[in-house]
Amino acid sequence: MKFFTLATVTATLLGLAAPAAFADPAVCPNAAEQLPELLASAMQRQGREGDMMAEFEVDAKGSVRQISVQGYRQYRTPVRLALESLECHGGTPQRYVLRIRFAEPVKPSELAASAPMIAISVAR
Repeated sequence: MKFFTLATVTATLLGLAAPAAFADPAVCPNAAEQLPELLASAMQRQGREGDMMAEFEVDAKGSVRQISVQGYRQYRTPVRLALESLECHGGTPQRYVLRIRFAEPVKPSELAASAPMIAISVAR
């Protein structure tokens, strides 16, 4: 049985124009920890590599509104469900664009060293 790991998930936070009533942006502070855990079973079930692109918005109340999920068809539903499960905090609405890569680890001994990682940065 092959095990796949979420090699890298890169997210870019795109700022949106928002009402002045909110000082802080809406964020999903634990997305880096949440997404690999939420997607791990999908990787094991599918057993194949794939690239995904997901775009969503976090609103003033901290609710996630999906805009689009593209890529390998068998991973679309798990990615949508993972996005719906994110625990986010409200504030100025923010749009996120995630590039998700499902990949097999090089060697089982390197699995612990290559722990799933999500990088989130602010686009300027």
